[in-house]
Amino acid sequence: MESNHQVVIIGAGPAGMQLSYFLNKAGVSHVVLERADIPGSFFATYPVHRKLISINKVHTGFDDKTKNLRWDWNSLLNDDDDFSFKDFDQSYYPSSDKLVEYMAQFATRYELPIQFNTHVDSITKTNSQFVINCRNNKTYNADILVDATGIGELNVPNIDGIEHVIPYTEMSNDVSQFKNKRILILGKGNSAFETADSLMEVSANTHVISPKDFNFAWVSHYPGHLRSVNQGFLDTFFLKQQNAILNGTIASIKPTEQGQYLVDMIFSEDGERELNTYDHIVNCSGFKCNFDHYSADLKPDLCLMDKFPKLNHQWQSTNIDNLFFCGANMQCNDYKDSSTPFVHGIRHNAQTLAEILVNKLQNRTWQAKQTITAETDLYDAISEQIRRATTIWFLFGNVYDVYALDAQNNFQFYESIPKLVFEQDELFKNFSGYTLEFSYKLPKDESEKPKFSTHGFLHPIIMKYQGGECIDEIHMLEDIYSEWEDLDKLDNGIKEFILTSQFEA
Repeated sequence: MESNHQVVIIGAGPAGMQLSYFLNKAGVSHVVLERADIPGSFFATYPVHRKLISINKVHTGFDDKTKNLRWDWNSLLNDDDDFSFKDFDQSYYPSSDKLVEYMAQFATRYELPIQFNTHVDSITKTNSQFVINCRNNKTYNADILVDATGIGELNVPNIDGIEHVIPYTEMSNDVSQFKNKRILILGKGNSAFETADSLMEVSANTHVISPKDFNFAWVSHYPGHLRSVNQGFLDTFFLKQQNAILNGTIASIKPTEQGQYLVDMIFSEDGERELNTYDHIVNCSGFKCNFDHYSADLKPDLCLMDKFPKLNHQWQSTNIDNLFFCGANMQCNDYKDSSTPFVHGIRHNAQTLAEILVNKLQNRTWQAKQTITAETDLYDAISEQIRRATTIWFLFGNVYDVYALDAQNNFQFYESIPKLVFEQDELFKNFSGYTLEFSYKLPKDESEKPKFSTHGFLHPIIMKYQGGECIDEIHMLEDIYSEWEDLDKLDNGIKEFILTSQFEA
């Protein structure tokens, strides 16, 4: 059986569902293919210990749904005031089981065209159309294919003896088998420390190892780095409670006659080599994309140690026309520099990708959301975005609101334009006007830097452009409430910057 669609989406996780929601609104013929029998099936298994690190702040002091999304990292975007994730879980770090429940109701509520139990076997391309063959003897043809399968395959390090290691994917909350044992964990991400935390009460020793030191999210501002909720293990290391954090690589893992494993370690600091014995070894070295469903002549080019597809500025494969990616597999363009791999980043990127796809199908360019006719109105419009906008807030430094000066001296407002689109799209060449972003960057002006914390807290930045060149910038002061309501107090000259600026003819 065959069916034809303008767009086929593979994967009904948060990316596939969010994209489907916006394609539905735009009237685009599409279908979502999901191999599991529920949406969001990744979260039915992960994280193994069932606690999300995505923030769910229910009590904010505001009733504005749009603004509250700044502290809601789990809800998908929708137009209903009475439907959000906080209605399913009130915990600050919520249950992944509740996220699965929420996603199932989202799919039903918005009648998303998801085909469950539909496992994609192979993808080919014939006469510019994608042909997607599935195990249920169905074939789907598409003008545009969107891969929203995420990064669900466990990364397996190239280590001699890696077959003796327990994959993170096979861990469970029952840690009784590790009682009074020596454990080695490969990796220093959140899954590694989540696992280490779960073993603290039962193991004799737990060591974590990777070539480089870990990064704290509160230092790097990347939510995928080590989060405070998974840092309990650190105390046991720094207070010398039989646990260790090691920087090094593993040359080999060999079983011993006593049923243990001899691990040949090479430490990063000095190259010293050491043999250590463990009862169990767990692989928590992260996830990567899987491309087995593509035919040999249709493999997307890869980047970032071959973990992710190589993409252009519109998240399209650099070597396969009309193959787009959505979700955590979008990371090529802002790797560890934004919130792209998480639901709160995925939802906004999916919204933007929907606009890109609709533009492509309708052969049109980016559409301005609003025409702003005077400088006072421009300041009010920018102030409103500073107070409420979520896309520039979460995709900090990688998405701009653009205010383009037109021939009538009005400003055309283009909302949530990806940085690379702004830099490469013909529409914004020779651009004059302003951009608004949230970022952790410090001002270039040395005299301004002392006003801002050396930690570089998130704050609004307005850039002024003339003929495609950035000619000035101004940073708004940090808000200790992180609410951006009292703009007069935080102004730092932005109002005057906008109201008195002149552009050359």
